[in-house]
Amino acid sequence: MPGFDVLGVDLDALHNTIGTLRTCADSLRQQSDRITEQSFGTGRADAGRDYSAQGAAIHAGLERIAACLRHWSVATAATADVFDRAATEYERLDRERADRLTAVHP
Repeated sequence: MPGFDVLGVDLDALHNTIGTLRTCADSLRQQSDRITEQSFGTGRADAGRDYSAQGAAIHAGLERIAACLRHWSVATAATADVFDRAATEYERLDRERADRLTAVHP
């Protein structure tokens, strides 16, 4: 891009992003767990006993939402893992190149 004379990776920003992704993944997992812990529409309460089919449908919908949140959590955590491995490898390569350059021209 015009005006840029440095090529590099902002590792601090990348590590911040990794931390944010891990926090989001944990939050998504917790929300999935909260939904799963509910027994809405499973016949455990007298309220709505005349609408058991509708309650079961709502319960199934909530289970699907919980599953989607779990999948989203797993995908977000996997993305954080990939970014983390990439940052580690970038740091290793950068250190290795710097060491080689220092050895050539102390």
